[in-house]
Amino acid sequence: MNKITKTLVLSALSAITAFSPIGSFGPGLTTASAVDLSGWAISEYQAANAAGLCSYSVVSNSMTDSITRQEFCELAVNLYRKLTNEELITPAGSPFTDTDNVAVSQAYCYGLVSGTDTDKFTPDRLVTREEMAKMLVSTLTASEVNFDLSDGVSDSYVIDEFSDSETVSEWAKTSVITTLKYSLMNGVTDEYFAPTGATTREQAIASVNRSYEKFKEDDGYTLAIPVIVLPTANSEIEAGEFNVSWTATPGASKYVYIIKDEDGEAVEKFETEDTSADIESGKLKGNKNYSIIVGAILADGSECYSLPVDFKYKSKSSKNSDSSVYVAETEMGQKLIDTAAEYLGVPYVWGGTSPSGFDCSGFVQYVCKQNGISIKRVADDQLHSSGTYVSKKDLQAGDLVFFGSGDYATHVGMYVGDGMMIHAPSSGKNIMYTSIESDYYSSRYIGAKRVY
Repeated sequence: MNKITKTLVLSALSAITAFSPIGSFGPGLTTASAVDLSGWAISEYQAANAAGLCSYSVVSNSMTDSITRQEFCELAVNLYRKLTNEELITPAGSPFTDTDNVAVSQAYCYGLVSGTDTDKFTPDRLVTREEMAKMLVSTLTASEVNFDLSDGVSDSYVIDEFSDSETVSEWAKTSVITTLKYSLMNGVTDEYFAPTGATTREQAIASVNRSYEKFKEDDGYTLAIPVIVLPTANSEIEAGEFNVSWTATPGASKYVYIIKDEDGEAVEKFETEDTSADIESGKLKGNKNYSIIVGAILADGSECYSLPVDFKYKSKSSKNSDSSVYVAETEMGQKLIDTAAEYLGVPYVWGGTSPSGFDCSGFVQYVCKQNGISIKRVADDQLHSSGTYVSKKDLQAGDLVFFGSGDYATHVGMYVGDGMMIHAPSSGKNIMYTSIESDYYSSRYIGAKRVY
């Protein structure tokens, strides 16, 4: 490698607050709101994706939660690749015993990161703010860009402005000062830098993007970020199957779509070579807010991701609903689940047996009675009395599904299809659809009966 020159005059840099909106980044890159992305981060996120700086593991997790050491390695490697325009080697093996992540191995080989012990990287530990500063500066150094590396003495006033400056580790001090002077990072407040604190994924993306914007040699090429066409922003989708579609990205070998709940947790992930996908009914919970992100994976390994689009997935909660969103195999099965759907939203009431409030067994007993079927009152009696036992693989809409321990049923619901049941869950909740394959219910499933 050539000797690194660090001659850039700091005074020539414009002062930009490290984590605040900085406006538009060209055609198609606009600001918006998103459940999983803070307003200030939207422009940074879009610019980082246009540059190919983001990674699947980062984007598929909650953007407002803290980033891990391994995830930040992936961003650092992408930054190095973009600054150098090099085709990176893929190491034959990992230098660490606790991760085989390719980006971690590459980051280590190129001098961007080091381990936490002789053969450990601790990939899932949250990256600290001083570690992030060190990794950013190491990436700039390895990339041989022109920058002024702090000596940690003449410009110590930069970090001394923070009341916790003495808590910055000696090994990180020059890096922290450098990132502060270049506005790649800033304090968590005007008073505190919090060197051992965590960093959110959107903050990490912003820092990596700022690093690229300041030190790239030319404008280079930008990727055509997928734009989600359907669903439209803040739309309400009636429960059932629906379509997601997006614009094409030239050179994309495949696409991924990620659906997150209102906590930013991924509840559905899928790959496709098409620019649309059908989301099956039963995948999402009714009356909940979700967001969708679509990513394009290019042949050279570059990735870019759409702006999240928020939507609400609605249940049919009207008591006067003519039918449920599910289709049964039999006429009686359809009548049962249609009747059950009329009471979506009715509150759980212990001992309740009427539309003013149901408990679990009171609900299925009432639905059956409305269709001329007489069953016992209590869940365990319903399991062990009339009807035919049905194996889980042969479940049909209208079957009663039981949960408990051993051979004793403490809860019952009505199966509606697609791995879902309708039931009265517990105190404080309403009649709703729930997956019988969720961790809670799958571990307590004990059997099913067909009573018609």
